Amino acid sequence: MLRCNYRCGVSELSLREVFPSSLRVGFTLIELLVVIAIIAILAAILFPVFSQAREKARQAQCTSNQRNMSMAAMQYINDYDELLMPWEQWAGGWGQWGDRHDPTRRWLVRIQPYMRNIQVFNCPSGGTATVTVLTGTGDPEIWGPLGYAWNWAFPGTWIGLRIGYGYAKRVMGWWDSAAGVSRARSIAQIQKPAETLLIADSAHKDACCNRIVSANACTSGWWCSADWAVGPWNDEKRARYARHLEGSILILCDGHVKWYRWNALYRADNSVVGALFGWGQF
Repeated sequence: MLRCNYRCGVSELSLREVFPSSLRVGFTLIELLVVIAIIAILAAILFPVFSQAREKARQAQCTSNQRNMSMAAMQYINDYDELLMPWEQWAGGWGQWGDRHDPTRRWLVRIQPYMRNIQVFNCPSGGTATVTVLTGTGDPEIWGPLGYAWNWAFPGTWIGLRIGYGYAKRVMGWWDSAAGVSRARSIAQIQKPAETLLIADSAHKDACCNRIVSANACTSGWWCSADWAVGPWNDEKRARYARHLEGSILILCDGHVKWYRWNALYRADNSVVGALFGWGQF
């Protein structure tokens, strides 16, 4: 209430009478609905932008990881008479162990001393295997406690590491069945190093077309997610399961790092990835 001085000759008046609009509080239902609608529209516009910005940051981290791997691989090649990291054979046959239970033969383990950090092998945008303890395999008396990913041995200190990258097996070399050893390819044999894949985002430590294109849900064999896991494959799913905004990041044999959209890598006849894998060069 507004109380006036009686000497002014004015009686008591209410605020509502003096200022009829000053006590209006709150919003009408229509006003609230309009505000909510505007917020919803802004959220629909901005949330995908924020999501893409976060993925761009992860993509930048992955690019940095791969640049570190690239430099480490180039240093390894220089130290080993221009030989790439050698082929890794699952089993040698006729009782031979092959390379599966020897963690020192993993390509990642070979280049890791040049980086001194195993977290570089963990892509921030995904991966399909984590190094774990797998009992009943390997030979602890020779290699000590081991970890395994995809049933390949890794050092015990790598247990818990998620691995997100793969090495192009065709480029790395071959299995010499006569001698029972894995061979390494010389970098000099690669005629187009700037166009030939070395390491990439991959669903497996050994990279192939499907493992690179759909790096977060591979379809290449029983050790990756097959049709029964994700349904029949099509272009929409290849784009969805690509790791970095519908694409993958690759290291080429000259050491440079590049992002490729999934449909620049995948062809039903394997023609594009075939070229990247060095078909016709060696």
